[in-house]
Amino acid sequence: MLWTLIPTGIIAVALGASIAIAEAYRTGSSRNPYSNAIEVRDATGRSQSFATLMHDAGQVCARTTRSLFRGDIGTNAAWSIRCGDTGDWMILIAGTGATRVAQCGPLEKAGTPCWTPL
Repeated sequence: MLWTLIPTGIIAVALGASIAIAEAYRTGSSRNPYSNAIEVRDATGRSQSFATLMHDAGQVCARTTRSLFRGDIGTNAAWSIRCGDTGDWMILIAGTGATRVAQCGPLEKAGTPCWTPL
């Protein structure tokens, strides 16, 4: 269990630093600082961040092969990601940093496309 806390802690510190930088320079497309902290990272950093978010939500995503910032819904930020091992997902990041994830397949069937901007 301890071996999982160290990488999670490192990512949390990196995201915290990214949030501080994003707030100082107001970088990113969202009103959500947590989303901006992910957006300003390089592709590898974004993939690591999304993999951690998915793991924390109880899902599997070893790495992302595609991501799209869909836009803001109030202070929530919506992202779509493609996991190399589990397919397409939508991630909603709340203004508090809490996240919700949903597979895109059922959302698409319900009329909510995952890969279009809001």
